[in-house]
Amino acid sequence: MSHCKVNPKMVTLARESRGVTQGELARRIAVLQDRTVTQGTISKIEQGLLGVSEEIADGFVSILKYPQSFFLQNEEVYAAGMSQHRKRASLPAKTLCKIDAVTNIIRINIKSLLKSAEDIDVKIPYYDIDEFHEPSKIAQMMRQAWLIPRGPIDNITKYIERSGVIVVHCDFETHLIDGITMNNIDRLPPIIFINQNLTGDRMRFTLAHELGHIVMHRFPSENMEPEANTFASEFLMPSSEIKTSLSQLTLKKLAALKQYWKVSMSALLYRAGCLNQITPRQSQYLFMQLAKAGYKTREPVELDIPIETPTLLKKLIDIHVDDLNYSIREIASILHIEEPELYDFYLEKPTPRHRFSVVK
Repeated sequence: MSHCKVNPKMVTLARESRGVTQGELARRIAVLQDRTVTQGTISKIEQGLLGVSEEIADGFVSILKYPQSFFLQNEEVYAAGMSQHRKRASLPAKTLCKIDAVTNIIRINIKSLLKSAEDIDVKIPYYDIDEFHEPSKIAQMMRQAWLIPRGPIDNITKYIERSGVIVVHCDFETHLIDGITMNNIDRLPPIIFINQNLTGDRMRFTLAHELGHIVMHRFPSENMEPEANTFASEFLMPSSEIKTSLSQLTLKKLAALKQYWKVSMSALLYRAGCLNQITPRQSQYLFMQLAKAGYKTREPVELDIPIETPTLLKKLIDIHVDDLNYSIREIASILHIEEPELYDFYLEKPTPRHRFSVVK
């Protein structure tokens, strides 16, 4: 029986990106080909202990909806520990595996696109948190380094992408994870993945939070999440500028401040407490008022902050189409994905139909 030179890591990546278990994949290949395929077979293939027959490889293509070339790629797959996640503890492991798989695939796609484009000049200073200690001070230094004027940041996505960081909006199919950062991997620019279902204000805070990781953290640490939150708060709401505005707060005043600073009412209220502009009792009362009005779950639609649109990844696609005369089929070929998926994720506004959807 002839065998294909399939990369076991890419089999796992494809399967997890579709939300399919080893057992499900085995059963579906068995039904499709009317033969016996067990979970043990798939497990051994993914562990590199068993070769992949042409029939099984065809099953991977049919069930997982990736071209055969996808499984032949000689790429590394990075575990969650190599990236930072802004997530909640209740996020199911299977969901996180799926998100990690998809973000790995996008990273590999970006790597392929950059082979034919000019290098992206990454201009982000690094301030070691162990040296500078205070995330707020580092946020102030970042605003100075980027020559950000006083007041709210008009478009944080623009500043981040101008510095060479690629921002990608994704449908994570869950509200339990806001953002992921991949940094110092494959000599690529940093990549920030943002949950596209967030509101505009939460997207901005998540971007600032992920920027904090890039600026301050090279390795995971126990305090990295609160440090990134402190960085984001100071970066978006400098204490020297906002402090006096945070006294005598009401829901009406929080709503007005939200429109000006482009952050959530909850973030403003939390900031007021951190800066000792309101007492713990006042903070508790106002948070109860937010909850009573339903604003803890969803702040008023009429106060929504516009979604900022990233452009750097689109420019990489445009270079291939406009400057290098690639056809859509050729771009799909170098990315090792099918044409509909290329359109769905990279060439159109992302929708829930893209690669996170479980294959039926």
